[in-house]
Amino acid sequence: MSASVVYNQVLRMLQDCAHGFSVRLATHSRVVTFGSKVFRDLPKFDKIELGHIRKMVRHLGINPECAKKHGVI
Repeated sequence: MSASVVYNQVLRMLQDCAHGFSVRLATHSRVVTFGSKVFRDLPKFDKIELGHIRKMVRHLGINPECAKKHGVI
């Protein structure tokens, strides 16, 4: 199994690093919006693999150093 973190850690990182973000539940995933970009592939599970988070950080343009500070990438 790949390394993973709990959703609350991801949420804390978004609150600190992506001011103005929003998260909503879709049928099979969470949809994260930041600025004018949308990331539709964040799993609904409580434990989220780091690869999903790295992809979200790159896609949304979140500062990777800030995300590393929170231990989610």
